[in-house]
Parts: sequence; structure tokens; C-alpha cells
Amino acid sequence: MSWQKIGLVFCPDGSSDWARHSFMTPTPWMRDAGTIRLFGGMRDDNGISRIGWVDVDAADPTHVKAVSPTPVLDLGAPGMFDDNGLILGDVLEVSRDELRLYYVGFQLVEKAKFLAFTGVAISRDRGDTFVRFQPTPILDRCTDGTFIGALHSISKMAGGGYRAWISRGRGWQTLQGRQYPKYDCWTLTSTDGLHFDNAAAQQIITPNSDEYRIGRPRANQLADGTWELRATSDTLSKQYASYRFTSVDGVRFDRTEDVELPRGNSGSWDSDMTCYPAHIAAPDGTRYLFYNGNDMGRTGVGVARWDVDNGEIPVLSLRS
Repeated sequence: MSWQKIGLVFCPDGSSDWARHSFMTPTPWMRDAGTIRLFGGMRDDNGISRIGWVDVDAADPTHVKAVSPTPVLDLGAPGMFDDNGLILGDVLEVSRDELRLYYVGFQLVEKAKFLAFTGVAISRDRGDTFVRFQPTPILDRCTDGTFIGALHSISKMAGGGYRAWISRGRGWQTLQGRQYPKYDCWTLTSTDGLHFDNAAAQQIITPNSDEYRIGRPRANQLADGTWELRATSDTLSKQYASYRFTSVDGVRFDRTEDVELPRGNSGSWDSDMTCYPAHIAAPDGTRYLFYNGNDMGRTGVGVARWDVDNGEIPVLSLRS
């Protein structure tokens, strides 16, 4: 595969108190034929993230059309699972008047660094406003996800129902005196995309020997019925990298060594890392990967375009 990095798309300019910096875990959605709406987490002065959006031109995604003036989804009520920050999981258009925003909510607790579990909010106005489906998680803690249960990708299945790809965390890694969450990738199904049986989840991707975590699994189906998935890992030497996986059924995945998004030149916005890629195909067939750069998105979101001279890989749908 060959992706051509186009450049930086957006980073908050610091003028809004809720969005001083960062655009974490970018998640694209085709709002209309000419507009890709990117949802992402923007951080305040305390590093707490709220979800906003950026509209970009589908023909030239470095051209920003509009930016959300306020959070499209703010913090949960005090004491709730999402009262200390939100990042994107996925966005799924169920129908013309139902857009679901799956998100990961963070909560601080006394004896662990944080807890992170999945909620969902629903829009009836094409992504301008959202209302929480419920104040509690739709993916809560379980034996294999005691600290983290984060949905990062969900698709409607041809035979009915939904399949989701998630990260689960159940431990911590201490490196250079700091604690970092350990997690891996799982998949599970649902009849309605809102209710899940944690006990039925299957583990699909685990860290390699030099890694202690791999997550944010983003899956999309190709026209031949097979699947590709991208996930981001972190090593014991703190080297972030993203990898592409392939699968015939969306459950059993093989890791490739494709270097889709090499790091940028020294001093650039993505010189230290490229992470959290999210795929989308525009109506004309152009394929994009939106991704984060340094410090897991502090420097913003960029985009790469598939080089058609190296051959098309057809995709089944427009969504990620």
C-alpha cells in the first residue's frame, strides 16, 4: 500500500477555553457529498477533552470549511463515568435522521490513574447536536476489562446486527516512574448496536513482546468481503506506531508490516509519532486516512490520500 501524506488539517488555535490544544482520535463521517465532518477530542487548560468537530472539503481535506464553536458533547454529570473527559470511539449513520456517536468517557478514581468506558449519544440533526442515550456506559467493566472498555469501531453486518471492535484494559505498566494503561483488542456483536454482552467478546489482537499495549482498533470492510483493521501500539521504549491487520471474517486478524504513515521530518507536527489512523472513502472513491501526530494528538490532525497510481483497493462503504 502507498499513502501520500497531504499535511496538517487542523489544530485548535487556543482561543476557546474548552479547546486550547489537541484533536485526539479523529473520526471521519461523510456529512454530505462534499463535506467530511471530523469528530475529535479537544483539550482545555487542564488537559480535559470534550468532543467537537471540523468540517473539511471532501475533495481537499486540508481545506477547513467550519469548526464547532462549542462542544458537540460535553462532560457528563459529576460522578458519572464520563465526568473527566471524552474521546471519540466511532460515528455510525444508522439512518438519515439517526447518527450515533460512540465515545469513551474518563473518570478519576482514588486508587488508579483513571477508568475509561464507552457511552453513546444520538443526533437527529445530522451531527449538530447530540443527546446521550443513557447516563451510564453501554460497555462497562468486566473481568477482562477492569479499567478500560473502549469501543473504537462498529459496523452494520450484512446478515443483520452489528459488530464492534474494542480495547480492553486490565492492568498498568510503570515506565520511567509513570503509570500507563495496558490494553489489547477484542470484538463482539450486538443485535441493535446499543446493548452488548461483554462475556461474549473474543480477543483478536495482543501486544508483541516489545509492546505493552495495542488499541484503538479501526476496522473497515473491503469490496471482496474481507476486512482491514488499523491499531496503534506503544512499546516499552515508548515508541508509538500504527499497524494494519487483515482478516477474512473480521474476527481472525493477521498483522502486516506495512508502514502506511512514516514519521515526518524533524521538527514537524508528526516528527515523533503518527497514530490513531481512521479510514474513509469519499463518494468519488478517493480514500483518506486521518491521523494524529506528536503527543497523541496535541499537535492536531493530519491526512493522507491513497496513491491511485499504485492501484485501487475498493472499499465496501463510505464510512470508516
